[in-house]
Amino acid sequence: MPVYKWNEMSREQIGDLAKEAMVVVPIGATEQHGPHLPVETDNVIIQAVSQQSVEKAGAQIPIVLAPLIPFGFSHHHFLYPGVLSLSIQTLITVLNDLIESVIKSGFTQIFIVNGHGGNDEVIRLAAREMALKYPVTVGAASYWTVAAEEMGAYAKQHQISELPGHAGQFETSLMLALQPNHVQLEKLSLASKERHAAGKSAGPGKVMVENTESWKQIDGFTDHPEKAEEQLGRDLLKIISDKVASELIAFYGSRDAAD
Repeated sequence: MPVYKWNEMSREQIGDLAKEAMVVVPIGATEQHGPHLPVETDNVIIQAVSQQSVEKAGAQIPIVLAPLIPFGFSHHHFLYPGVLSLSIQTLITVLNDLIESVIKSGFTQIFIVNGHGGNDEVIRLAAREMALKYPVTVGAASYWTVAAEEMGAYAKQHQISELPGHAGQFETSLMLALQPNHVQLEKLSLASKERHAAGKSAGPGKVMVENTESWKQIDGFTDHPEKAEEQLGRDLLKIISDKVASELIAFYGSRDAAD
């Protein structure tokens, strides 16, 4: 099956696909990623994950890739310049309005694929609200949640320090695979490396503890970007897109089970 992109189709083509196809809506963020990565990092990664996942899933099911939403909830990064953030309330409204727009075009299956940690709870709330409001099925997940088991096994084998982390070894490896010209590892300071070597991290634990000042203490990234490698990024991107594609196929098949 061909890969369908929302922006490249006419209204008639979209209408013809609506009864059978599902729509994948990618969302990222525009925010600081340390001194060495561009503020579009989350968008670059989630666009690649979504594109490759849709291409793989499209071999088995009719699927449409919607335009990327490039802004999310990033208020916790306002300690640094470059952040373009929506409030939680605004982001829920944006997601609801866009999902509702997709529904009004006739689609009944929508899946939000997320690439930024600050959006995770919000996409789930939006999916729930729209599914309660309309006779449709809406899924929502962050790519690292979908591929957690596979990523964890790979990380253990290759001694990756933190997954997914923020602007550390994981994301920097993905960016080396996707946009190496935009990675500036020479911008990392010796002081930042020493702080991370001492074990300071803003990574997630079992309990969510919100303290934006912690980002300042670790220079806006969570672990060891200097350990990043292009091949790690390529391997991880394949692992992630394979698993997300599998999840999209299973999600599409769930409507048959519901019938």
